[in-house]
Amino acid sequence: MKPADRNRRVAEEMQRVVAETLHRDIKDFDLRMVTVIRCELARDFSEVIVRYSVLGNEDMRRQCATTLSKVAGFVQRQVGLAIKLHRVPHVRFQFDASIEEGLKLEQLFDRITRERNADQ
Repeated sequence: MKPADRNRRVAEEMQRVVAETLHRDIKDFDLRMVTVIRCELARDFSEVIVRYSVLGNEDMRRQCATTLSKVAGFVQRQVGLAIKLHRVPHVRFQFDASIEEGLKLEQLFDRITRERNADQ
C-alpha cells in the first residue's frame, strides 16, 4: 500500500470522527452550523488541518473559530481514541470559504441567466 493512500484513508476517517465529535459530543450552540469539509493530514501524521465552513455572518464565523480553538484538545483526544495511530496528530481548525464562494458564483450565474432570458 502506498503511503499516500494510507494518508488519504486516515484523513477521511479523521474527517468523519471530527464531524461526529463536533455534532454529537460537543453541545455548543455556536457549532450547530459548522460543516467539516476535509482534513489535511501531514505526511508524518504530526498535524491535521481540519477545513470547515460556517453558514452565517462574520460574527458567527469568529465565534465558531474561537469555540473550535477551545475544543481542539478534546477533538484531538477523540481522534486518538477512535483511530489507532502511533502518534495522534495535533488538530488545527481552519476556515474554508469555498462553499460560500460557490454559492456566490451560483447566484451570479442565476442572475446572468435571468437577465439573458429577459432580453430575449
